[in-house]
Amino acid sequence: MKEIIKKIKQSKRVGIIAHISPDPDCMSSMTALSCILNQMGKQTHMFVDCDKFRDIMLYYELPDNINEDINAEEFDTLIAVDLPQLSLMGKYGEVFKNHKNTIVIDHHESRNLEATVKYVDATMSSCSEIIFDLAEKLNVEITPRMASLLYAGIIGDTNCFQNDNINEHTFLTAAGCIKYGADKNNVTFIFQKHQTYEELKLKQLAYQNMVIKNKIAYCIFTKKMFKQAGVEECPTFVNEMLNTDDNVFAFVIKQKEKNTYTVSFRCKEGFNVAQIAQKFGGGGHIQAAGTMFVGAPTKHAKLIYEECIKQLEGKNVW
Repeated sequence: MKEIIKKIKQSKRVGIIAHISPDPDCMSSMTALSCILNQMGKQTHMFVDCDKFRDIMLYYELPDNINEDINAEEFDTLIAVDLPQLSLMGKYGEVFKNHKNTIVIDHHESRNLEATVKYVDATMSSCSEIIFDLAEKLNVEITPRMASLLYAGIIGDTNCFQNDNINEHTFLTAAGCIKYGADKNNVTFIFQKHQTYEELKLKQLAYQNMVIKNKIAYCIFTKKMFKQAGVEECPTFVNEMLNTDDNVFAFVIKQKEKNTYTVSFRCKEGFNVAQIAQKFGGGGHIQAAGTMFVGAPTKHAKLIYEECIKQLEGKNVW
């Protein structure tokens, strides 16, 4: 982390990049890092290649120009947070790749994103933990707002401390956030409990289309379903499928454009969806991962299902 700190101190104007289809850990890491750098007198601009954010992201109070193009000459440093691979930057990938001064701060095992300086710690359950440690090493004030942001990232990537990626450091960091004034009850409600009526309608449609077979559950979300429900997000559904009966794997395929889809994977302890995601050009954590593809969703669902079967056969769980 010393090299990261050195680079940050040398920087004056910093662009911070998050990944496409951003999750709470990604957004928390980006916004908290921006707060840290602002405290140090740095000018920052946050970038996410996303045209429409789900309602939960209103918590982050994002600027309207967050998805504008990057003028590389305006920034002496570009920092990628919670990003294991270039393709997940979307339209910002080429700019990052060609910039002379880049930093990666991440916690994913798949580490094929190149940068001038990298800090990757796969023992961390979330990137937000790394940002917390960075704030303390930089001796900046961790405000209640920053603490709340980072607490949201931690509970987001650990499924509220339920995934097996948690460890002692996870709880110590969460305790640190609470010490610095994190609004833990409000954050937990917003990111773990709250759901809209439209999300409930989407869940109803999803349950009608869900497939469960051989301890594997999956569902394909289409634009037609989103239009019927009046919402395009249902982030808790993949976890609900995993927690149904004796399911070991669950994945959700979600239509983004006409032929473009994202996939969210989940699995129970003892299995590894990161390995499956990597086979389809994605990555992530052992129990929670993701990818995207262009093509027929039913064909890809079958291919993913077959990869899940291979792991089940390897564990001899039948």
